[in-house]
Amino acid sequence: MKPTWLRVDGLRTRLVLVFIAIVVVIAGATAGAVSYMARSWIYSNAQDVAAAQFRDEVAPINGQYIDGLTPENLAQHFQSDMTVFSNGEILQYTLDPSRIPPSFSNGRGSITLMRFERLDSERILLGMSVEVTDTSTPDSSENPTVVTAVAVRPLIGVQDKFNDLLRVVGLTLTLGVLISGLLGFWIASTLVRPLKRLDEAASRAADGDLSVRLPEDGVAELAQLTTTFNNMVARNEAVINELKESEEQSRRFVADVSHELRTPLAALVPVSEILSEEIPNLPADAATAARIVSSEITKLTRLVEDLIEMSRHDSQQARLVLDNIDLVSLTERTLESRGWSDIVELYAPENISARVDSRRIDIVLANLVGNALRHGSPPVRVELGTVPGYAVINVVDHGPGVSPEYRQAIFRRFFKVDTARGRSEGSGLGLSLTVENVRLHGGSIDIDHVDGSTVFTVRLPLN
Repeated sequence: MKPTWLRVDGLRTRLVLVFIAIVVVIAGATAGAVSYMARSWIYSNAQDVAAAQFRDEVAPINGQYIDGLTPENLAQHFQSDMTVFSNGEILQYTLDPSRIPPSFSNGRGSITLMRFERLDSERILLGMSVEVTDTSTPDSSENPTVVTAVAVRPLIGVQDKFNDLLRVVGLTLTLGVLISGLLGFWIASTLVRPLKRLDEAASRAADGDLSVRLPEDGVAELAQLTTTFNNMVARNEAVINELKESEEQSRRFVADVSHELRTPLAALVPVSEILSEEIPNLPADAATAARIVSSEITKLTRLVEDLIEMSRHDSQQARLVLDNIDLVSLTERTLESRGWSDIVELYAPENISARVDSRRIDIVLANLVGNALRHGSPPVRVELGTVPGYAVINVVDHGPGVSPEYRQAIFRRFFKVDTARGRSEGSGLGLSLTVENVRLHGGSIDIDHVDGSTVFTVRLPLN
């Protein structure tokens, strides 16, 4: 997994990229404008230098006396790279006249007028006309000859200066990006660090540590967020403590009531048994009342016993009495003791040895099979088997099944799928006690609907 600061969707990375993008756009635009203006200045400066040098070479020739306008004599006055014209005649040839643009000839007759035109990024065409006196011809002193010198000169140092400029701009831009990245990283860190602390604190609070608090400092907005978080955790802690206290009181109440009911029930159970025995001798109305009383006392006794057992689990006082038990024999005894041997099918190997609490596993089997008989449809069967390390108990019925949204809720205390049903035949704690007893063994319980059958699956460690 990538570190947080390397993730593109991370706040820190996004802030750094934003800072770099801003610097690149602004600095890049500035560098482009500066480079364009500097390039023009460099070219202008190079042109001025080349023109000044050319002028210094040609201007002193104006008014000179030359004994014949021949290449040999002109070479003594004009530089060797100059092409010299006079009256349309080429007197000194170094440049192909066809390469001279027509526009460059405008004003060629103007004495000492400097003309130039840039040919490309490294060369410039220069031209200047002067008057000279040809002493080899009569009356030359009265009619000076106009001579035009043209030359192509390099723009010295232009490319080097421009390359230096690009290097400086590139280095400046790189430093700007680096500094902006570091600055963005620092600013992002100052924002992300408190958020990370807040995330860690929220995780601790989600795990149940409601004593966590954060220092309310730093940036004003984050400090306000921290204050809000601390207030929220404090309120949640108070509410949860109240709920815990209320739940503890409820558990104590249930446990106390259950234990208090045991004494009167101990007296009522014998009375119920006597009434059951006398039912055949009672009048019809009295017999009906006796049956109702006996049935309700039995249900009440079972409810109180289940409540007492649940209170032991809640107070973590439930203990296992482990022994090496044959689960197949235990299942047969459970079915036989409750009169289910003839209506429940059993599929099992000869024996499955597991170290369990036989009383609690008997309760697990009785609750699951009883639930299948009450709410499912025949045939109901119990399947025993093993997988590596575990014994597996499947209780299968062919009833309508349980909707997926209720498959975990049915293990809650007093849960009813049909809320319109007023009373259940059992205590309403059977499946919840089943879960507690299975978990006490380190096992698990699941429910599924397979091929039209509802299947409760219990897994118990073999050792």
